Amino acid sequence: MTETVLVRGVLLDMDGTLVDSTPLVEAIWGEFAAAHDLDAREILSYSHGLPTISTVRRAMPDAEAATQQHWCDWVEDEGLRRTEGIVEVPGAAAFIRRAQQLGLPMAIVTSAPLELARRRFAIAGVPMPEPRVTIESVERGKPHPEPFLRGAAALGIPASELLAFEDGAAGLASATAAGAECVVVGDFAGNEARGLPRITHWDQVRVRTTRDPGRFSVAFD
Repeated sequence: MTETVLVRGVLLDMDGTLVDSTPLVEAIWGEFAAAHDLDAREILSYSHGLPTISTVRRAMPDAEAATQQHWCDWVEDEGLRRTEGIVEVPGAAAFIRRAQQLGLPMAIVTSAPLELARRRFAIAGVPMPEPRVTIESVERGKPHPEPFLRGAAALGIPASELLAFEDGAAGLASATAAGAECVVVGDFAGNEARGLPRITHWDQVRVRTTRDPGRFSVAFD
């Protein structure tokens, strides 16, 4: 069944939405867990989409702030240094190029640092739209609505007139709280995805201009 919405722009998560670095991310958090005798599966159950420091604080709640920051830096440095297994989510690059040709306003909204995001987009061969909201841009990361509100503000469009593509609990909660319509990317089936449309690859998404200047038809099935 095809669903169509009229929007003025889109807000796009990075990891798991446009770029897939799942094997690398799981490996790094696995090494972090092993270093602290923690359960890697438990960490991975809540880490996706959260700022790194939020995951570290949850995993090590009794550690001093300096220790938490040290391990946050370690995780992010490893993510920047290593490149194995980073690929595009199928169809993402073609979707971005087509949307750019049509003039569809787009903003990236990611919990990753800017340098890491740039690197992963480049390795995956996916164009990185601007503006870009990264962890350096916000005081409160996902699941707080601030990242998507900042993305909307950067586009100069109310969040209620934007469509957000996200793949995990924290991101969907953030986008929904900001007032954006949401589409789930991938197989996440938590409460945050309940009742939302879903795609598994970007070939399912079609963008067209409309007779109303500044509005676009986005269809997905």
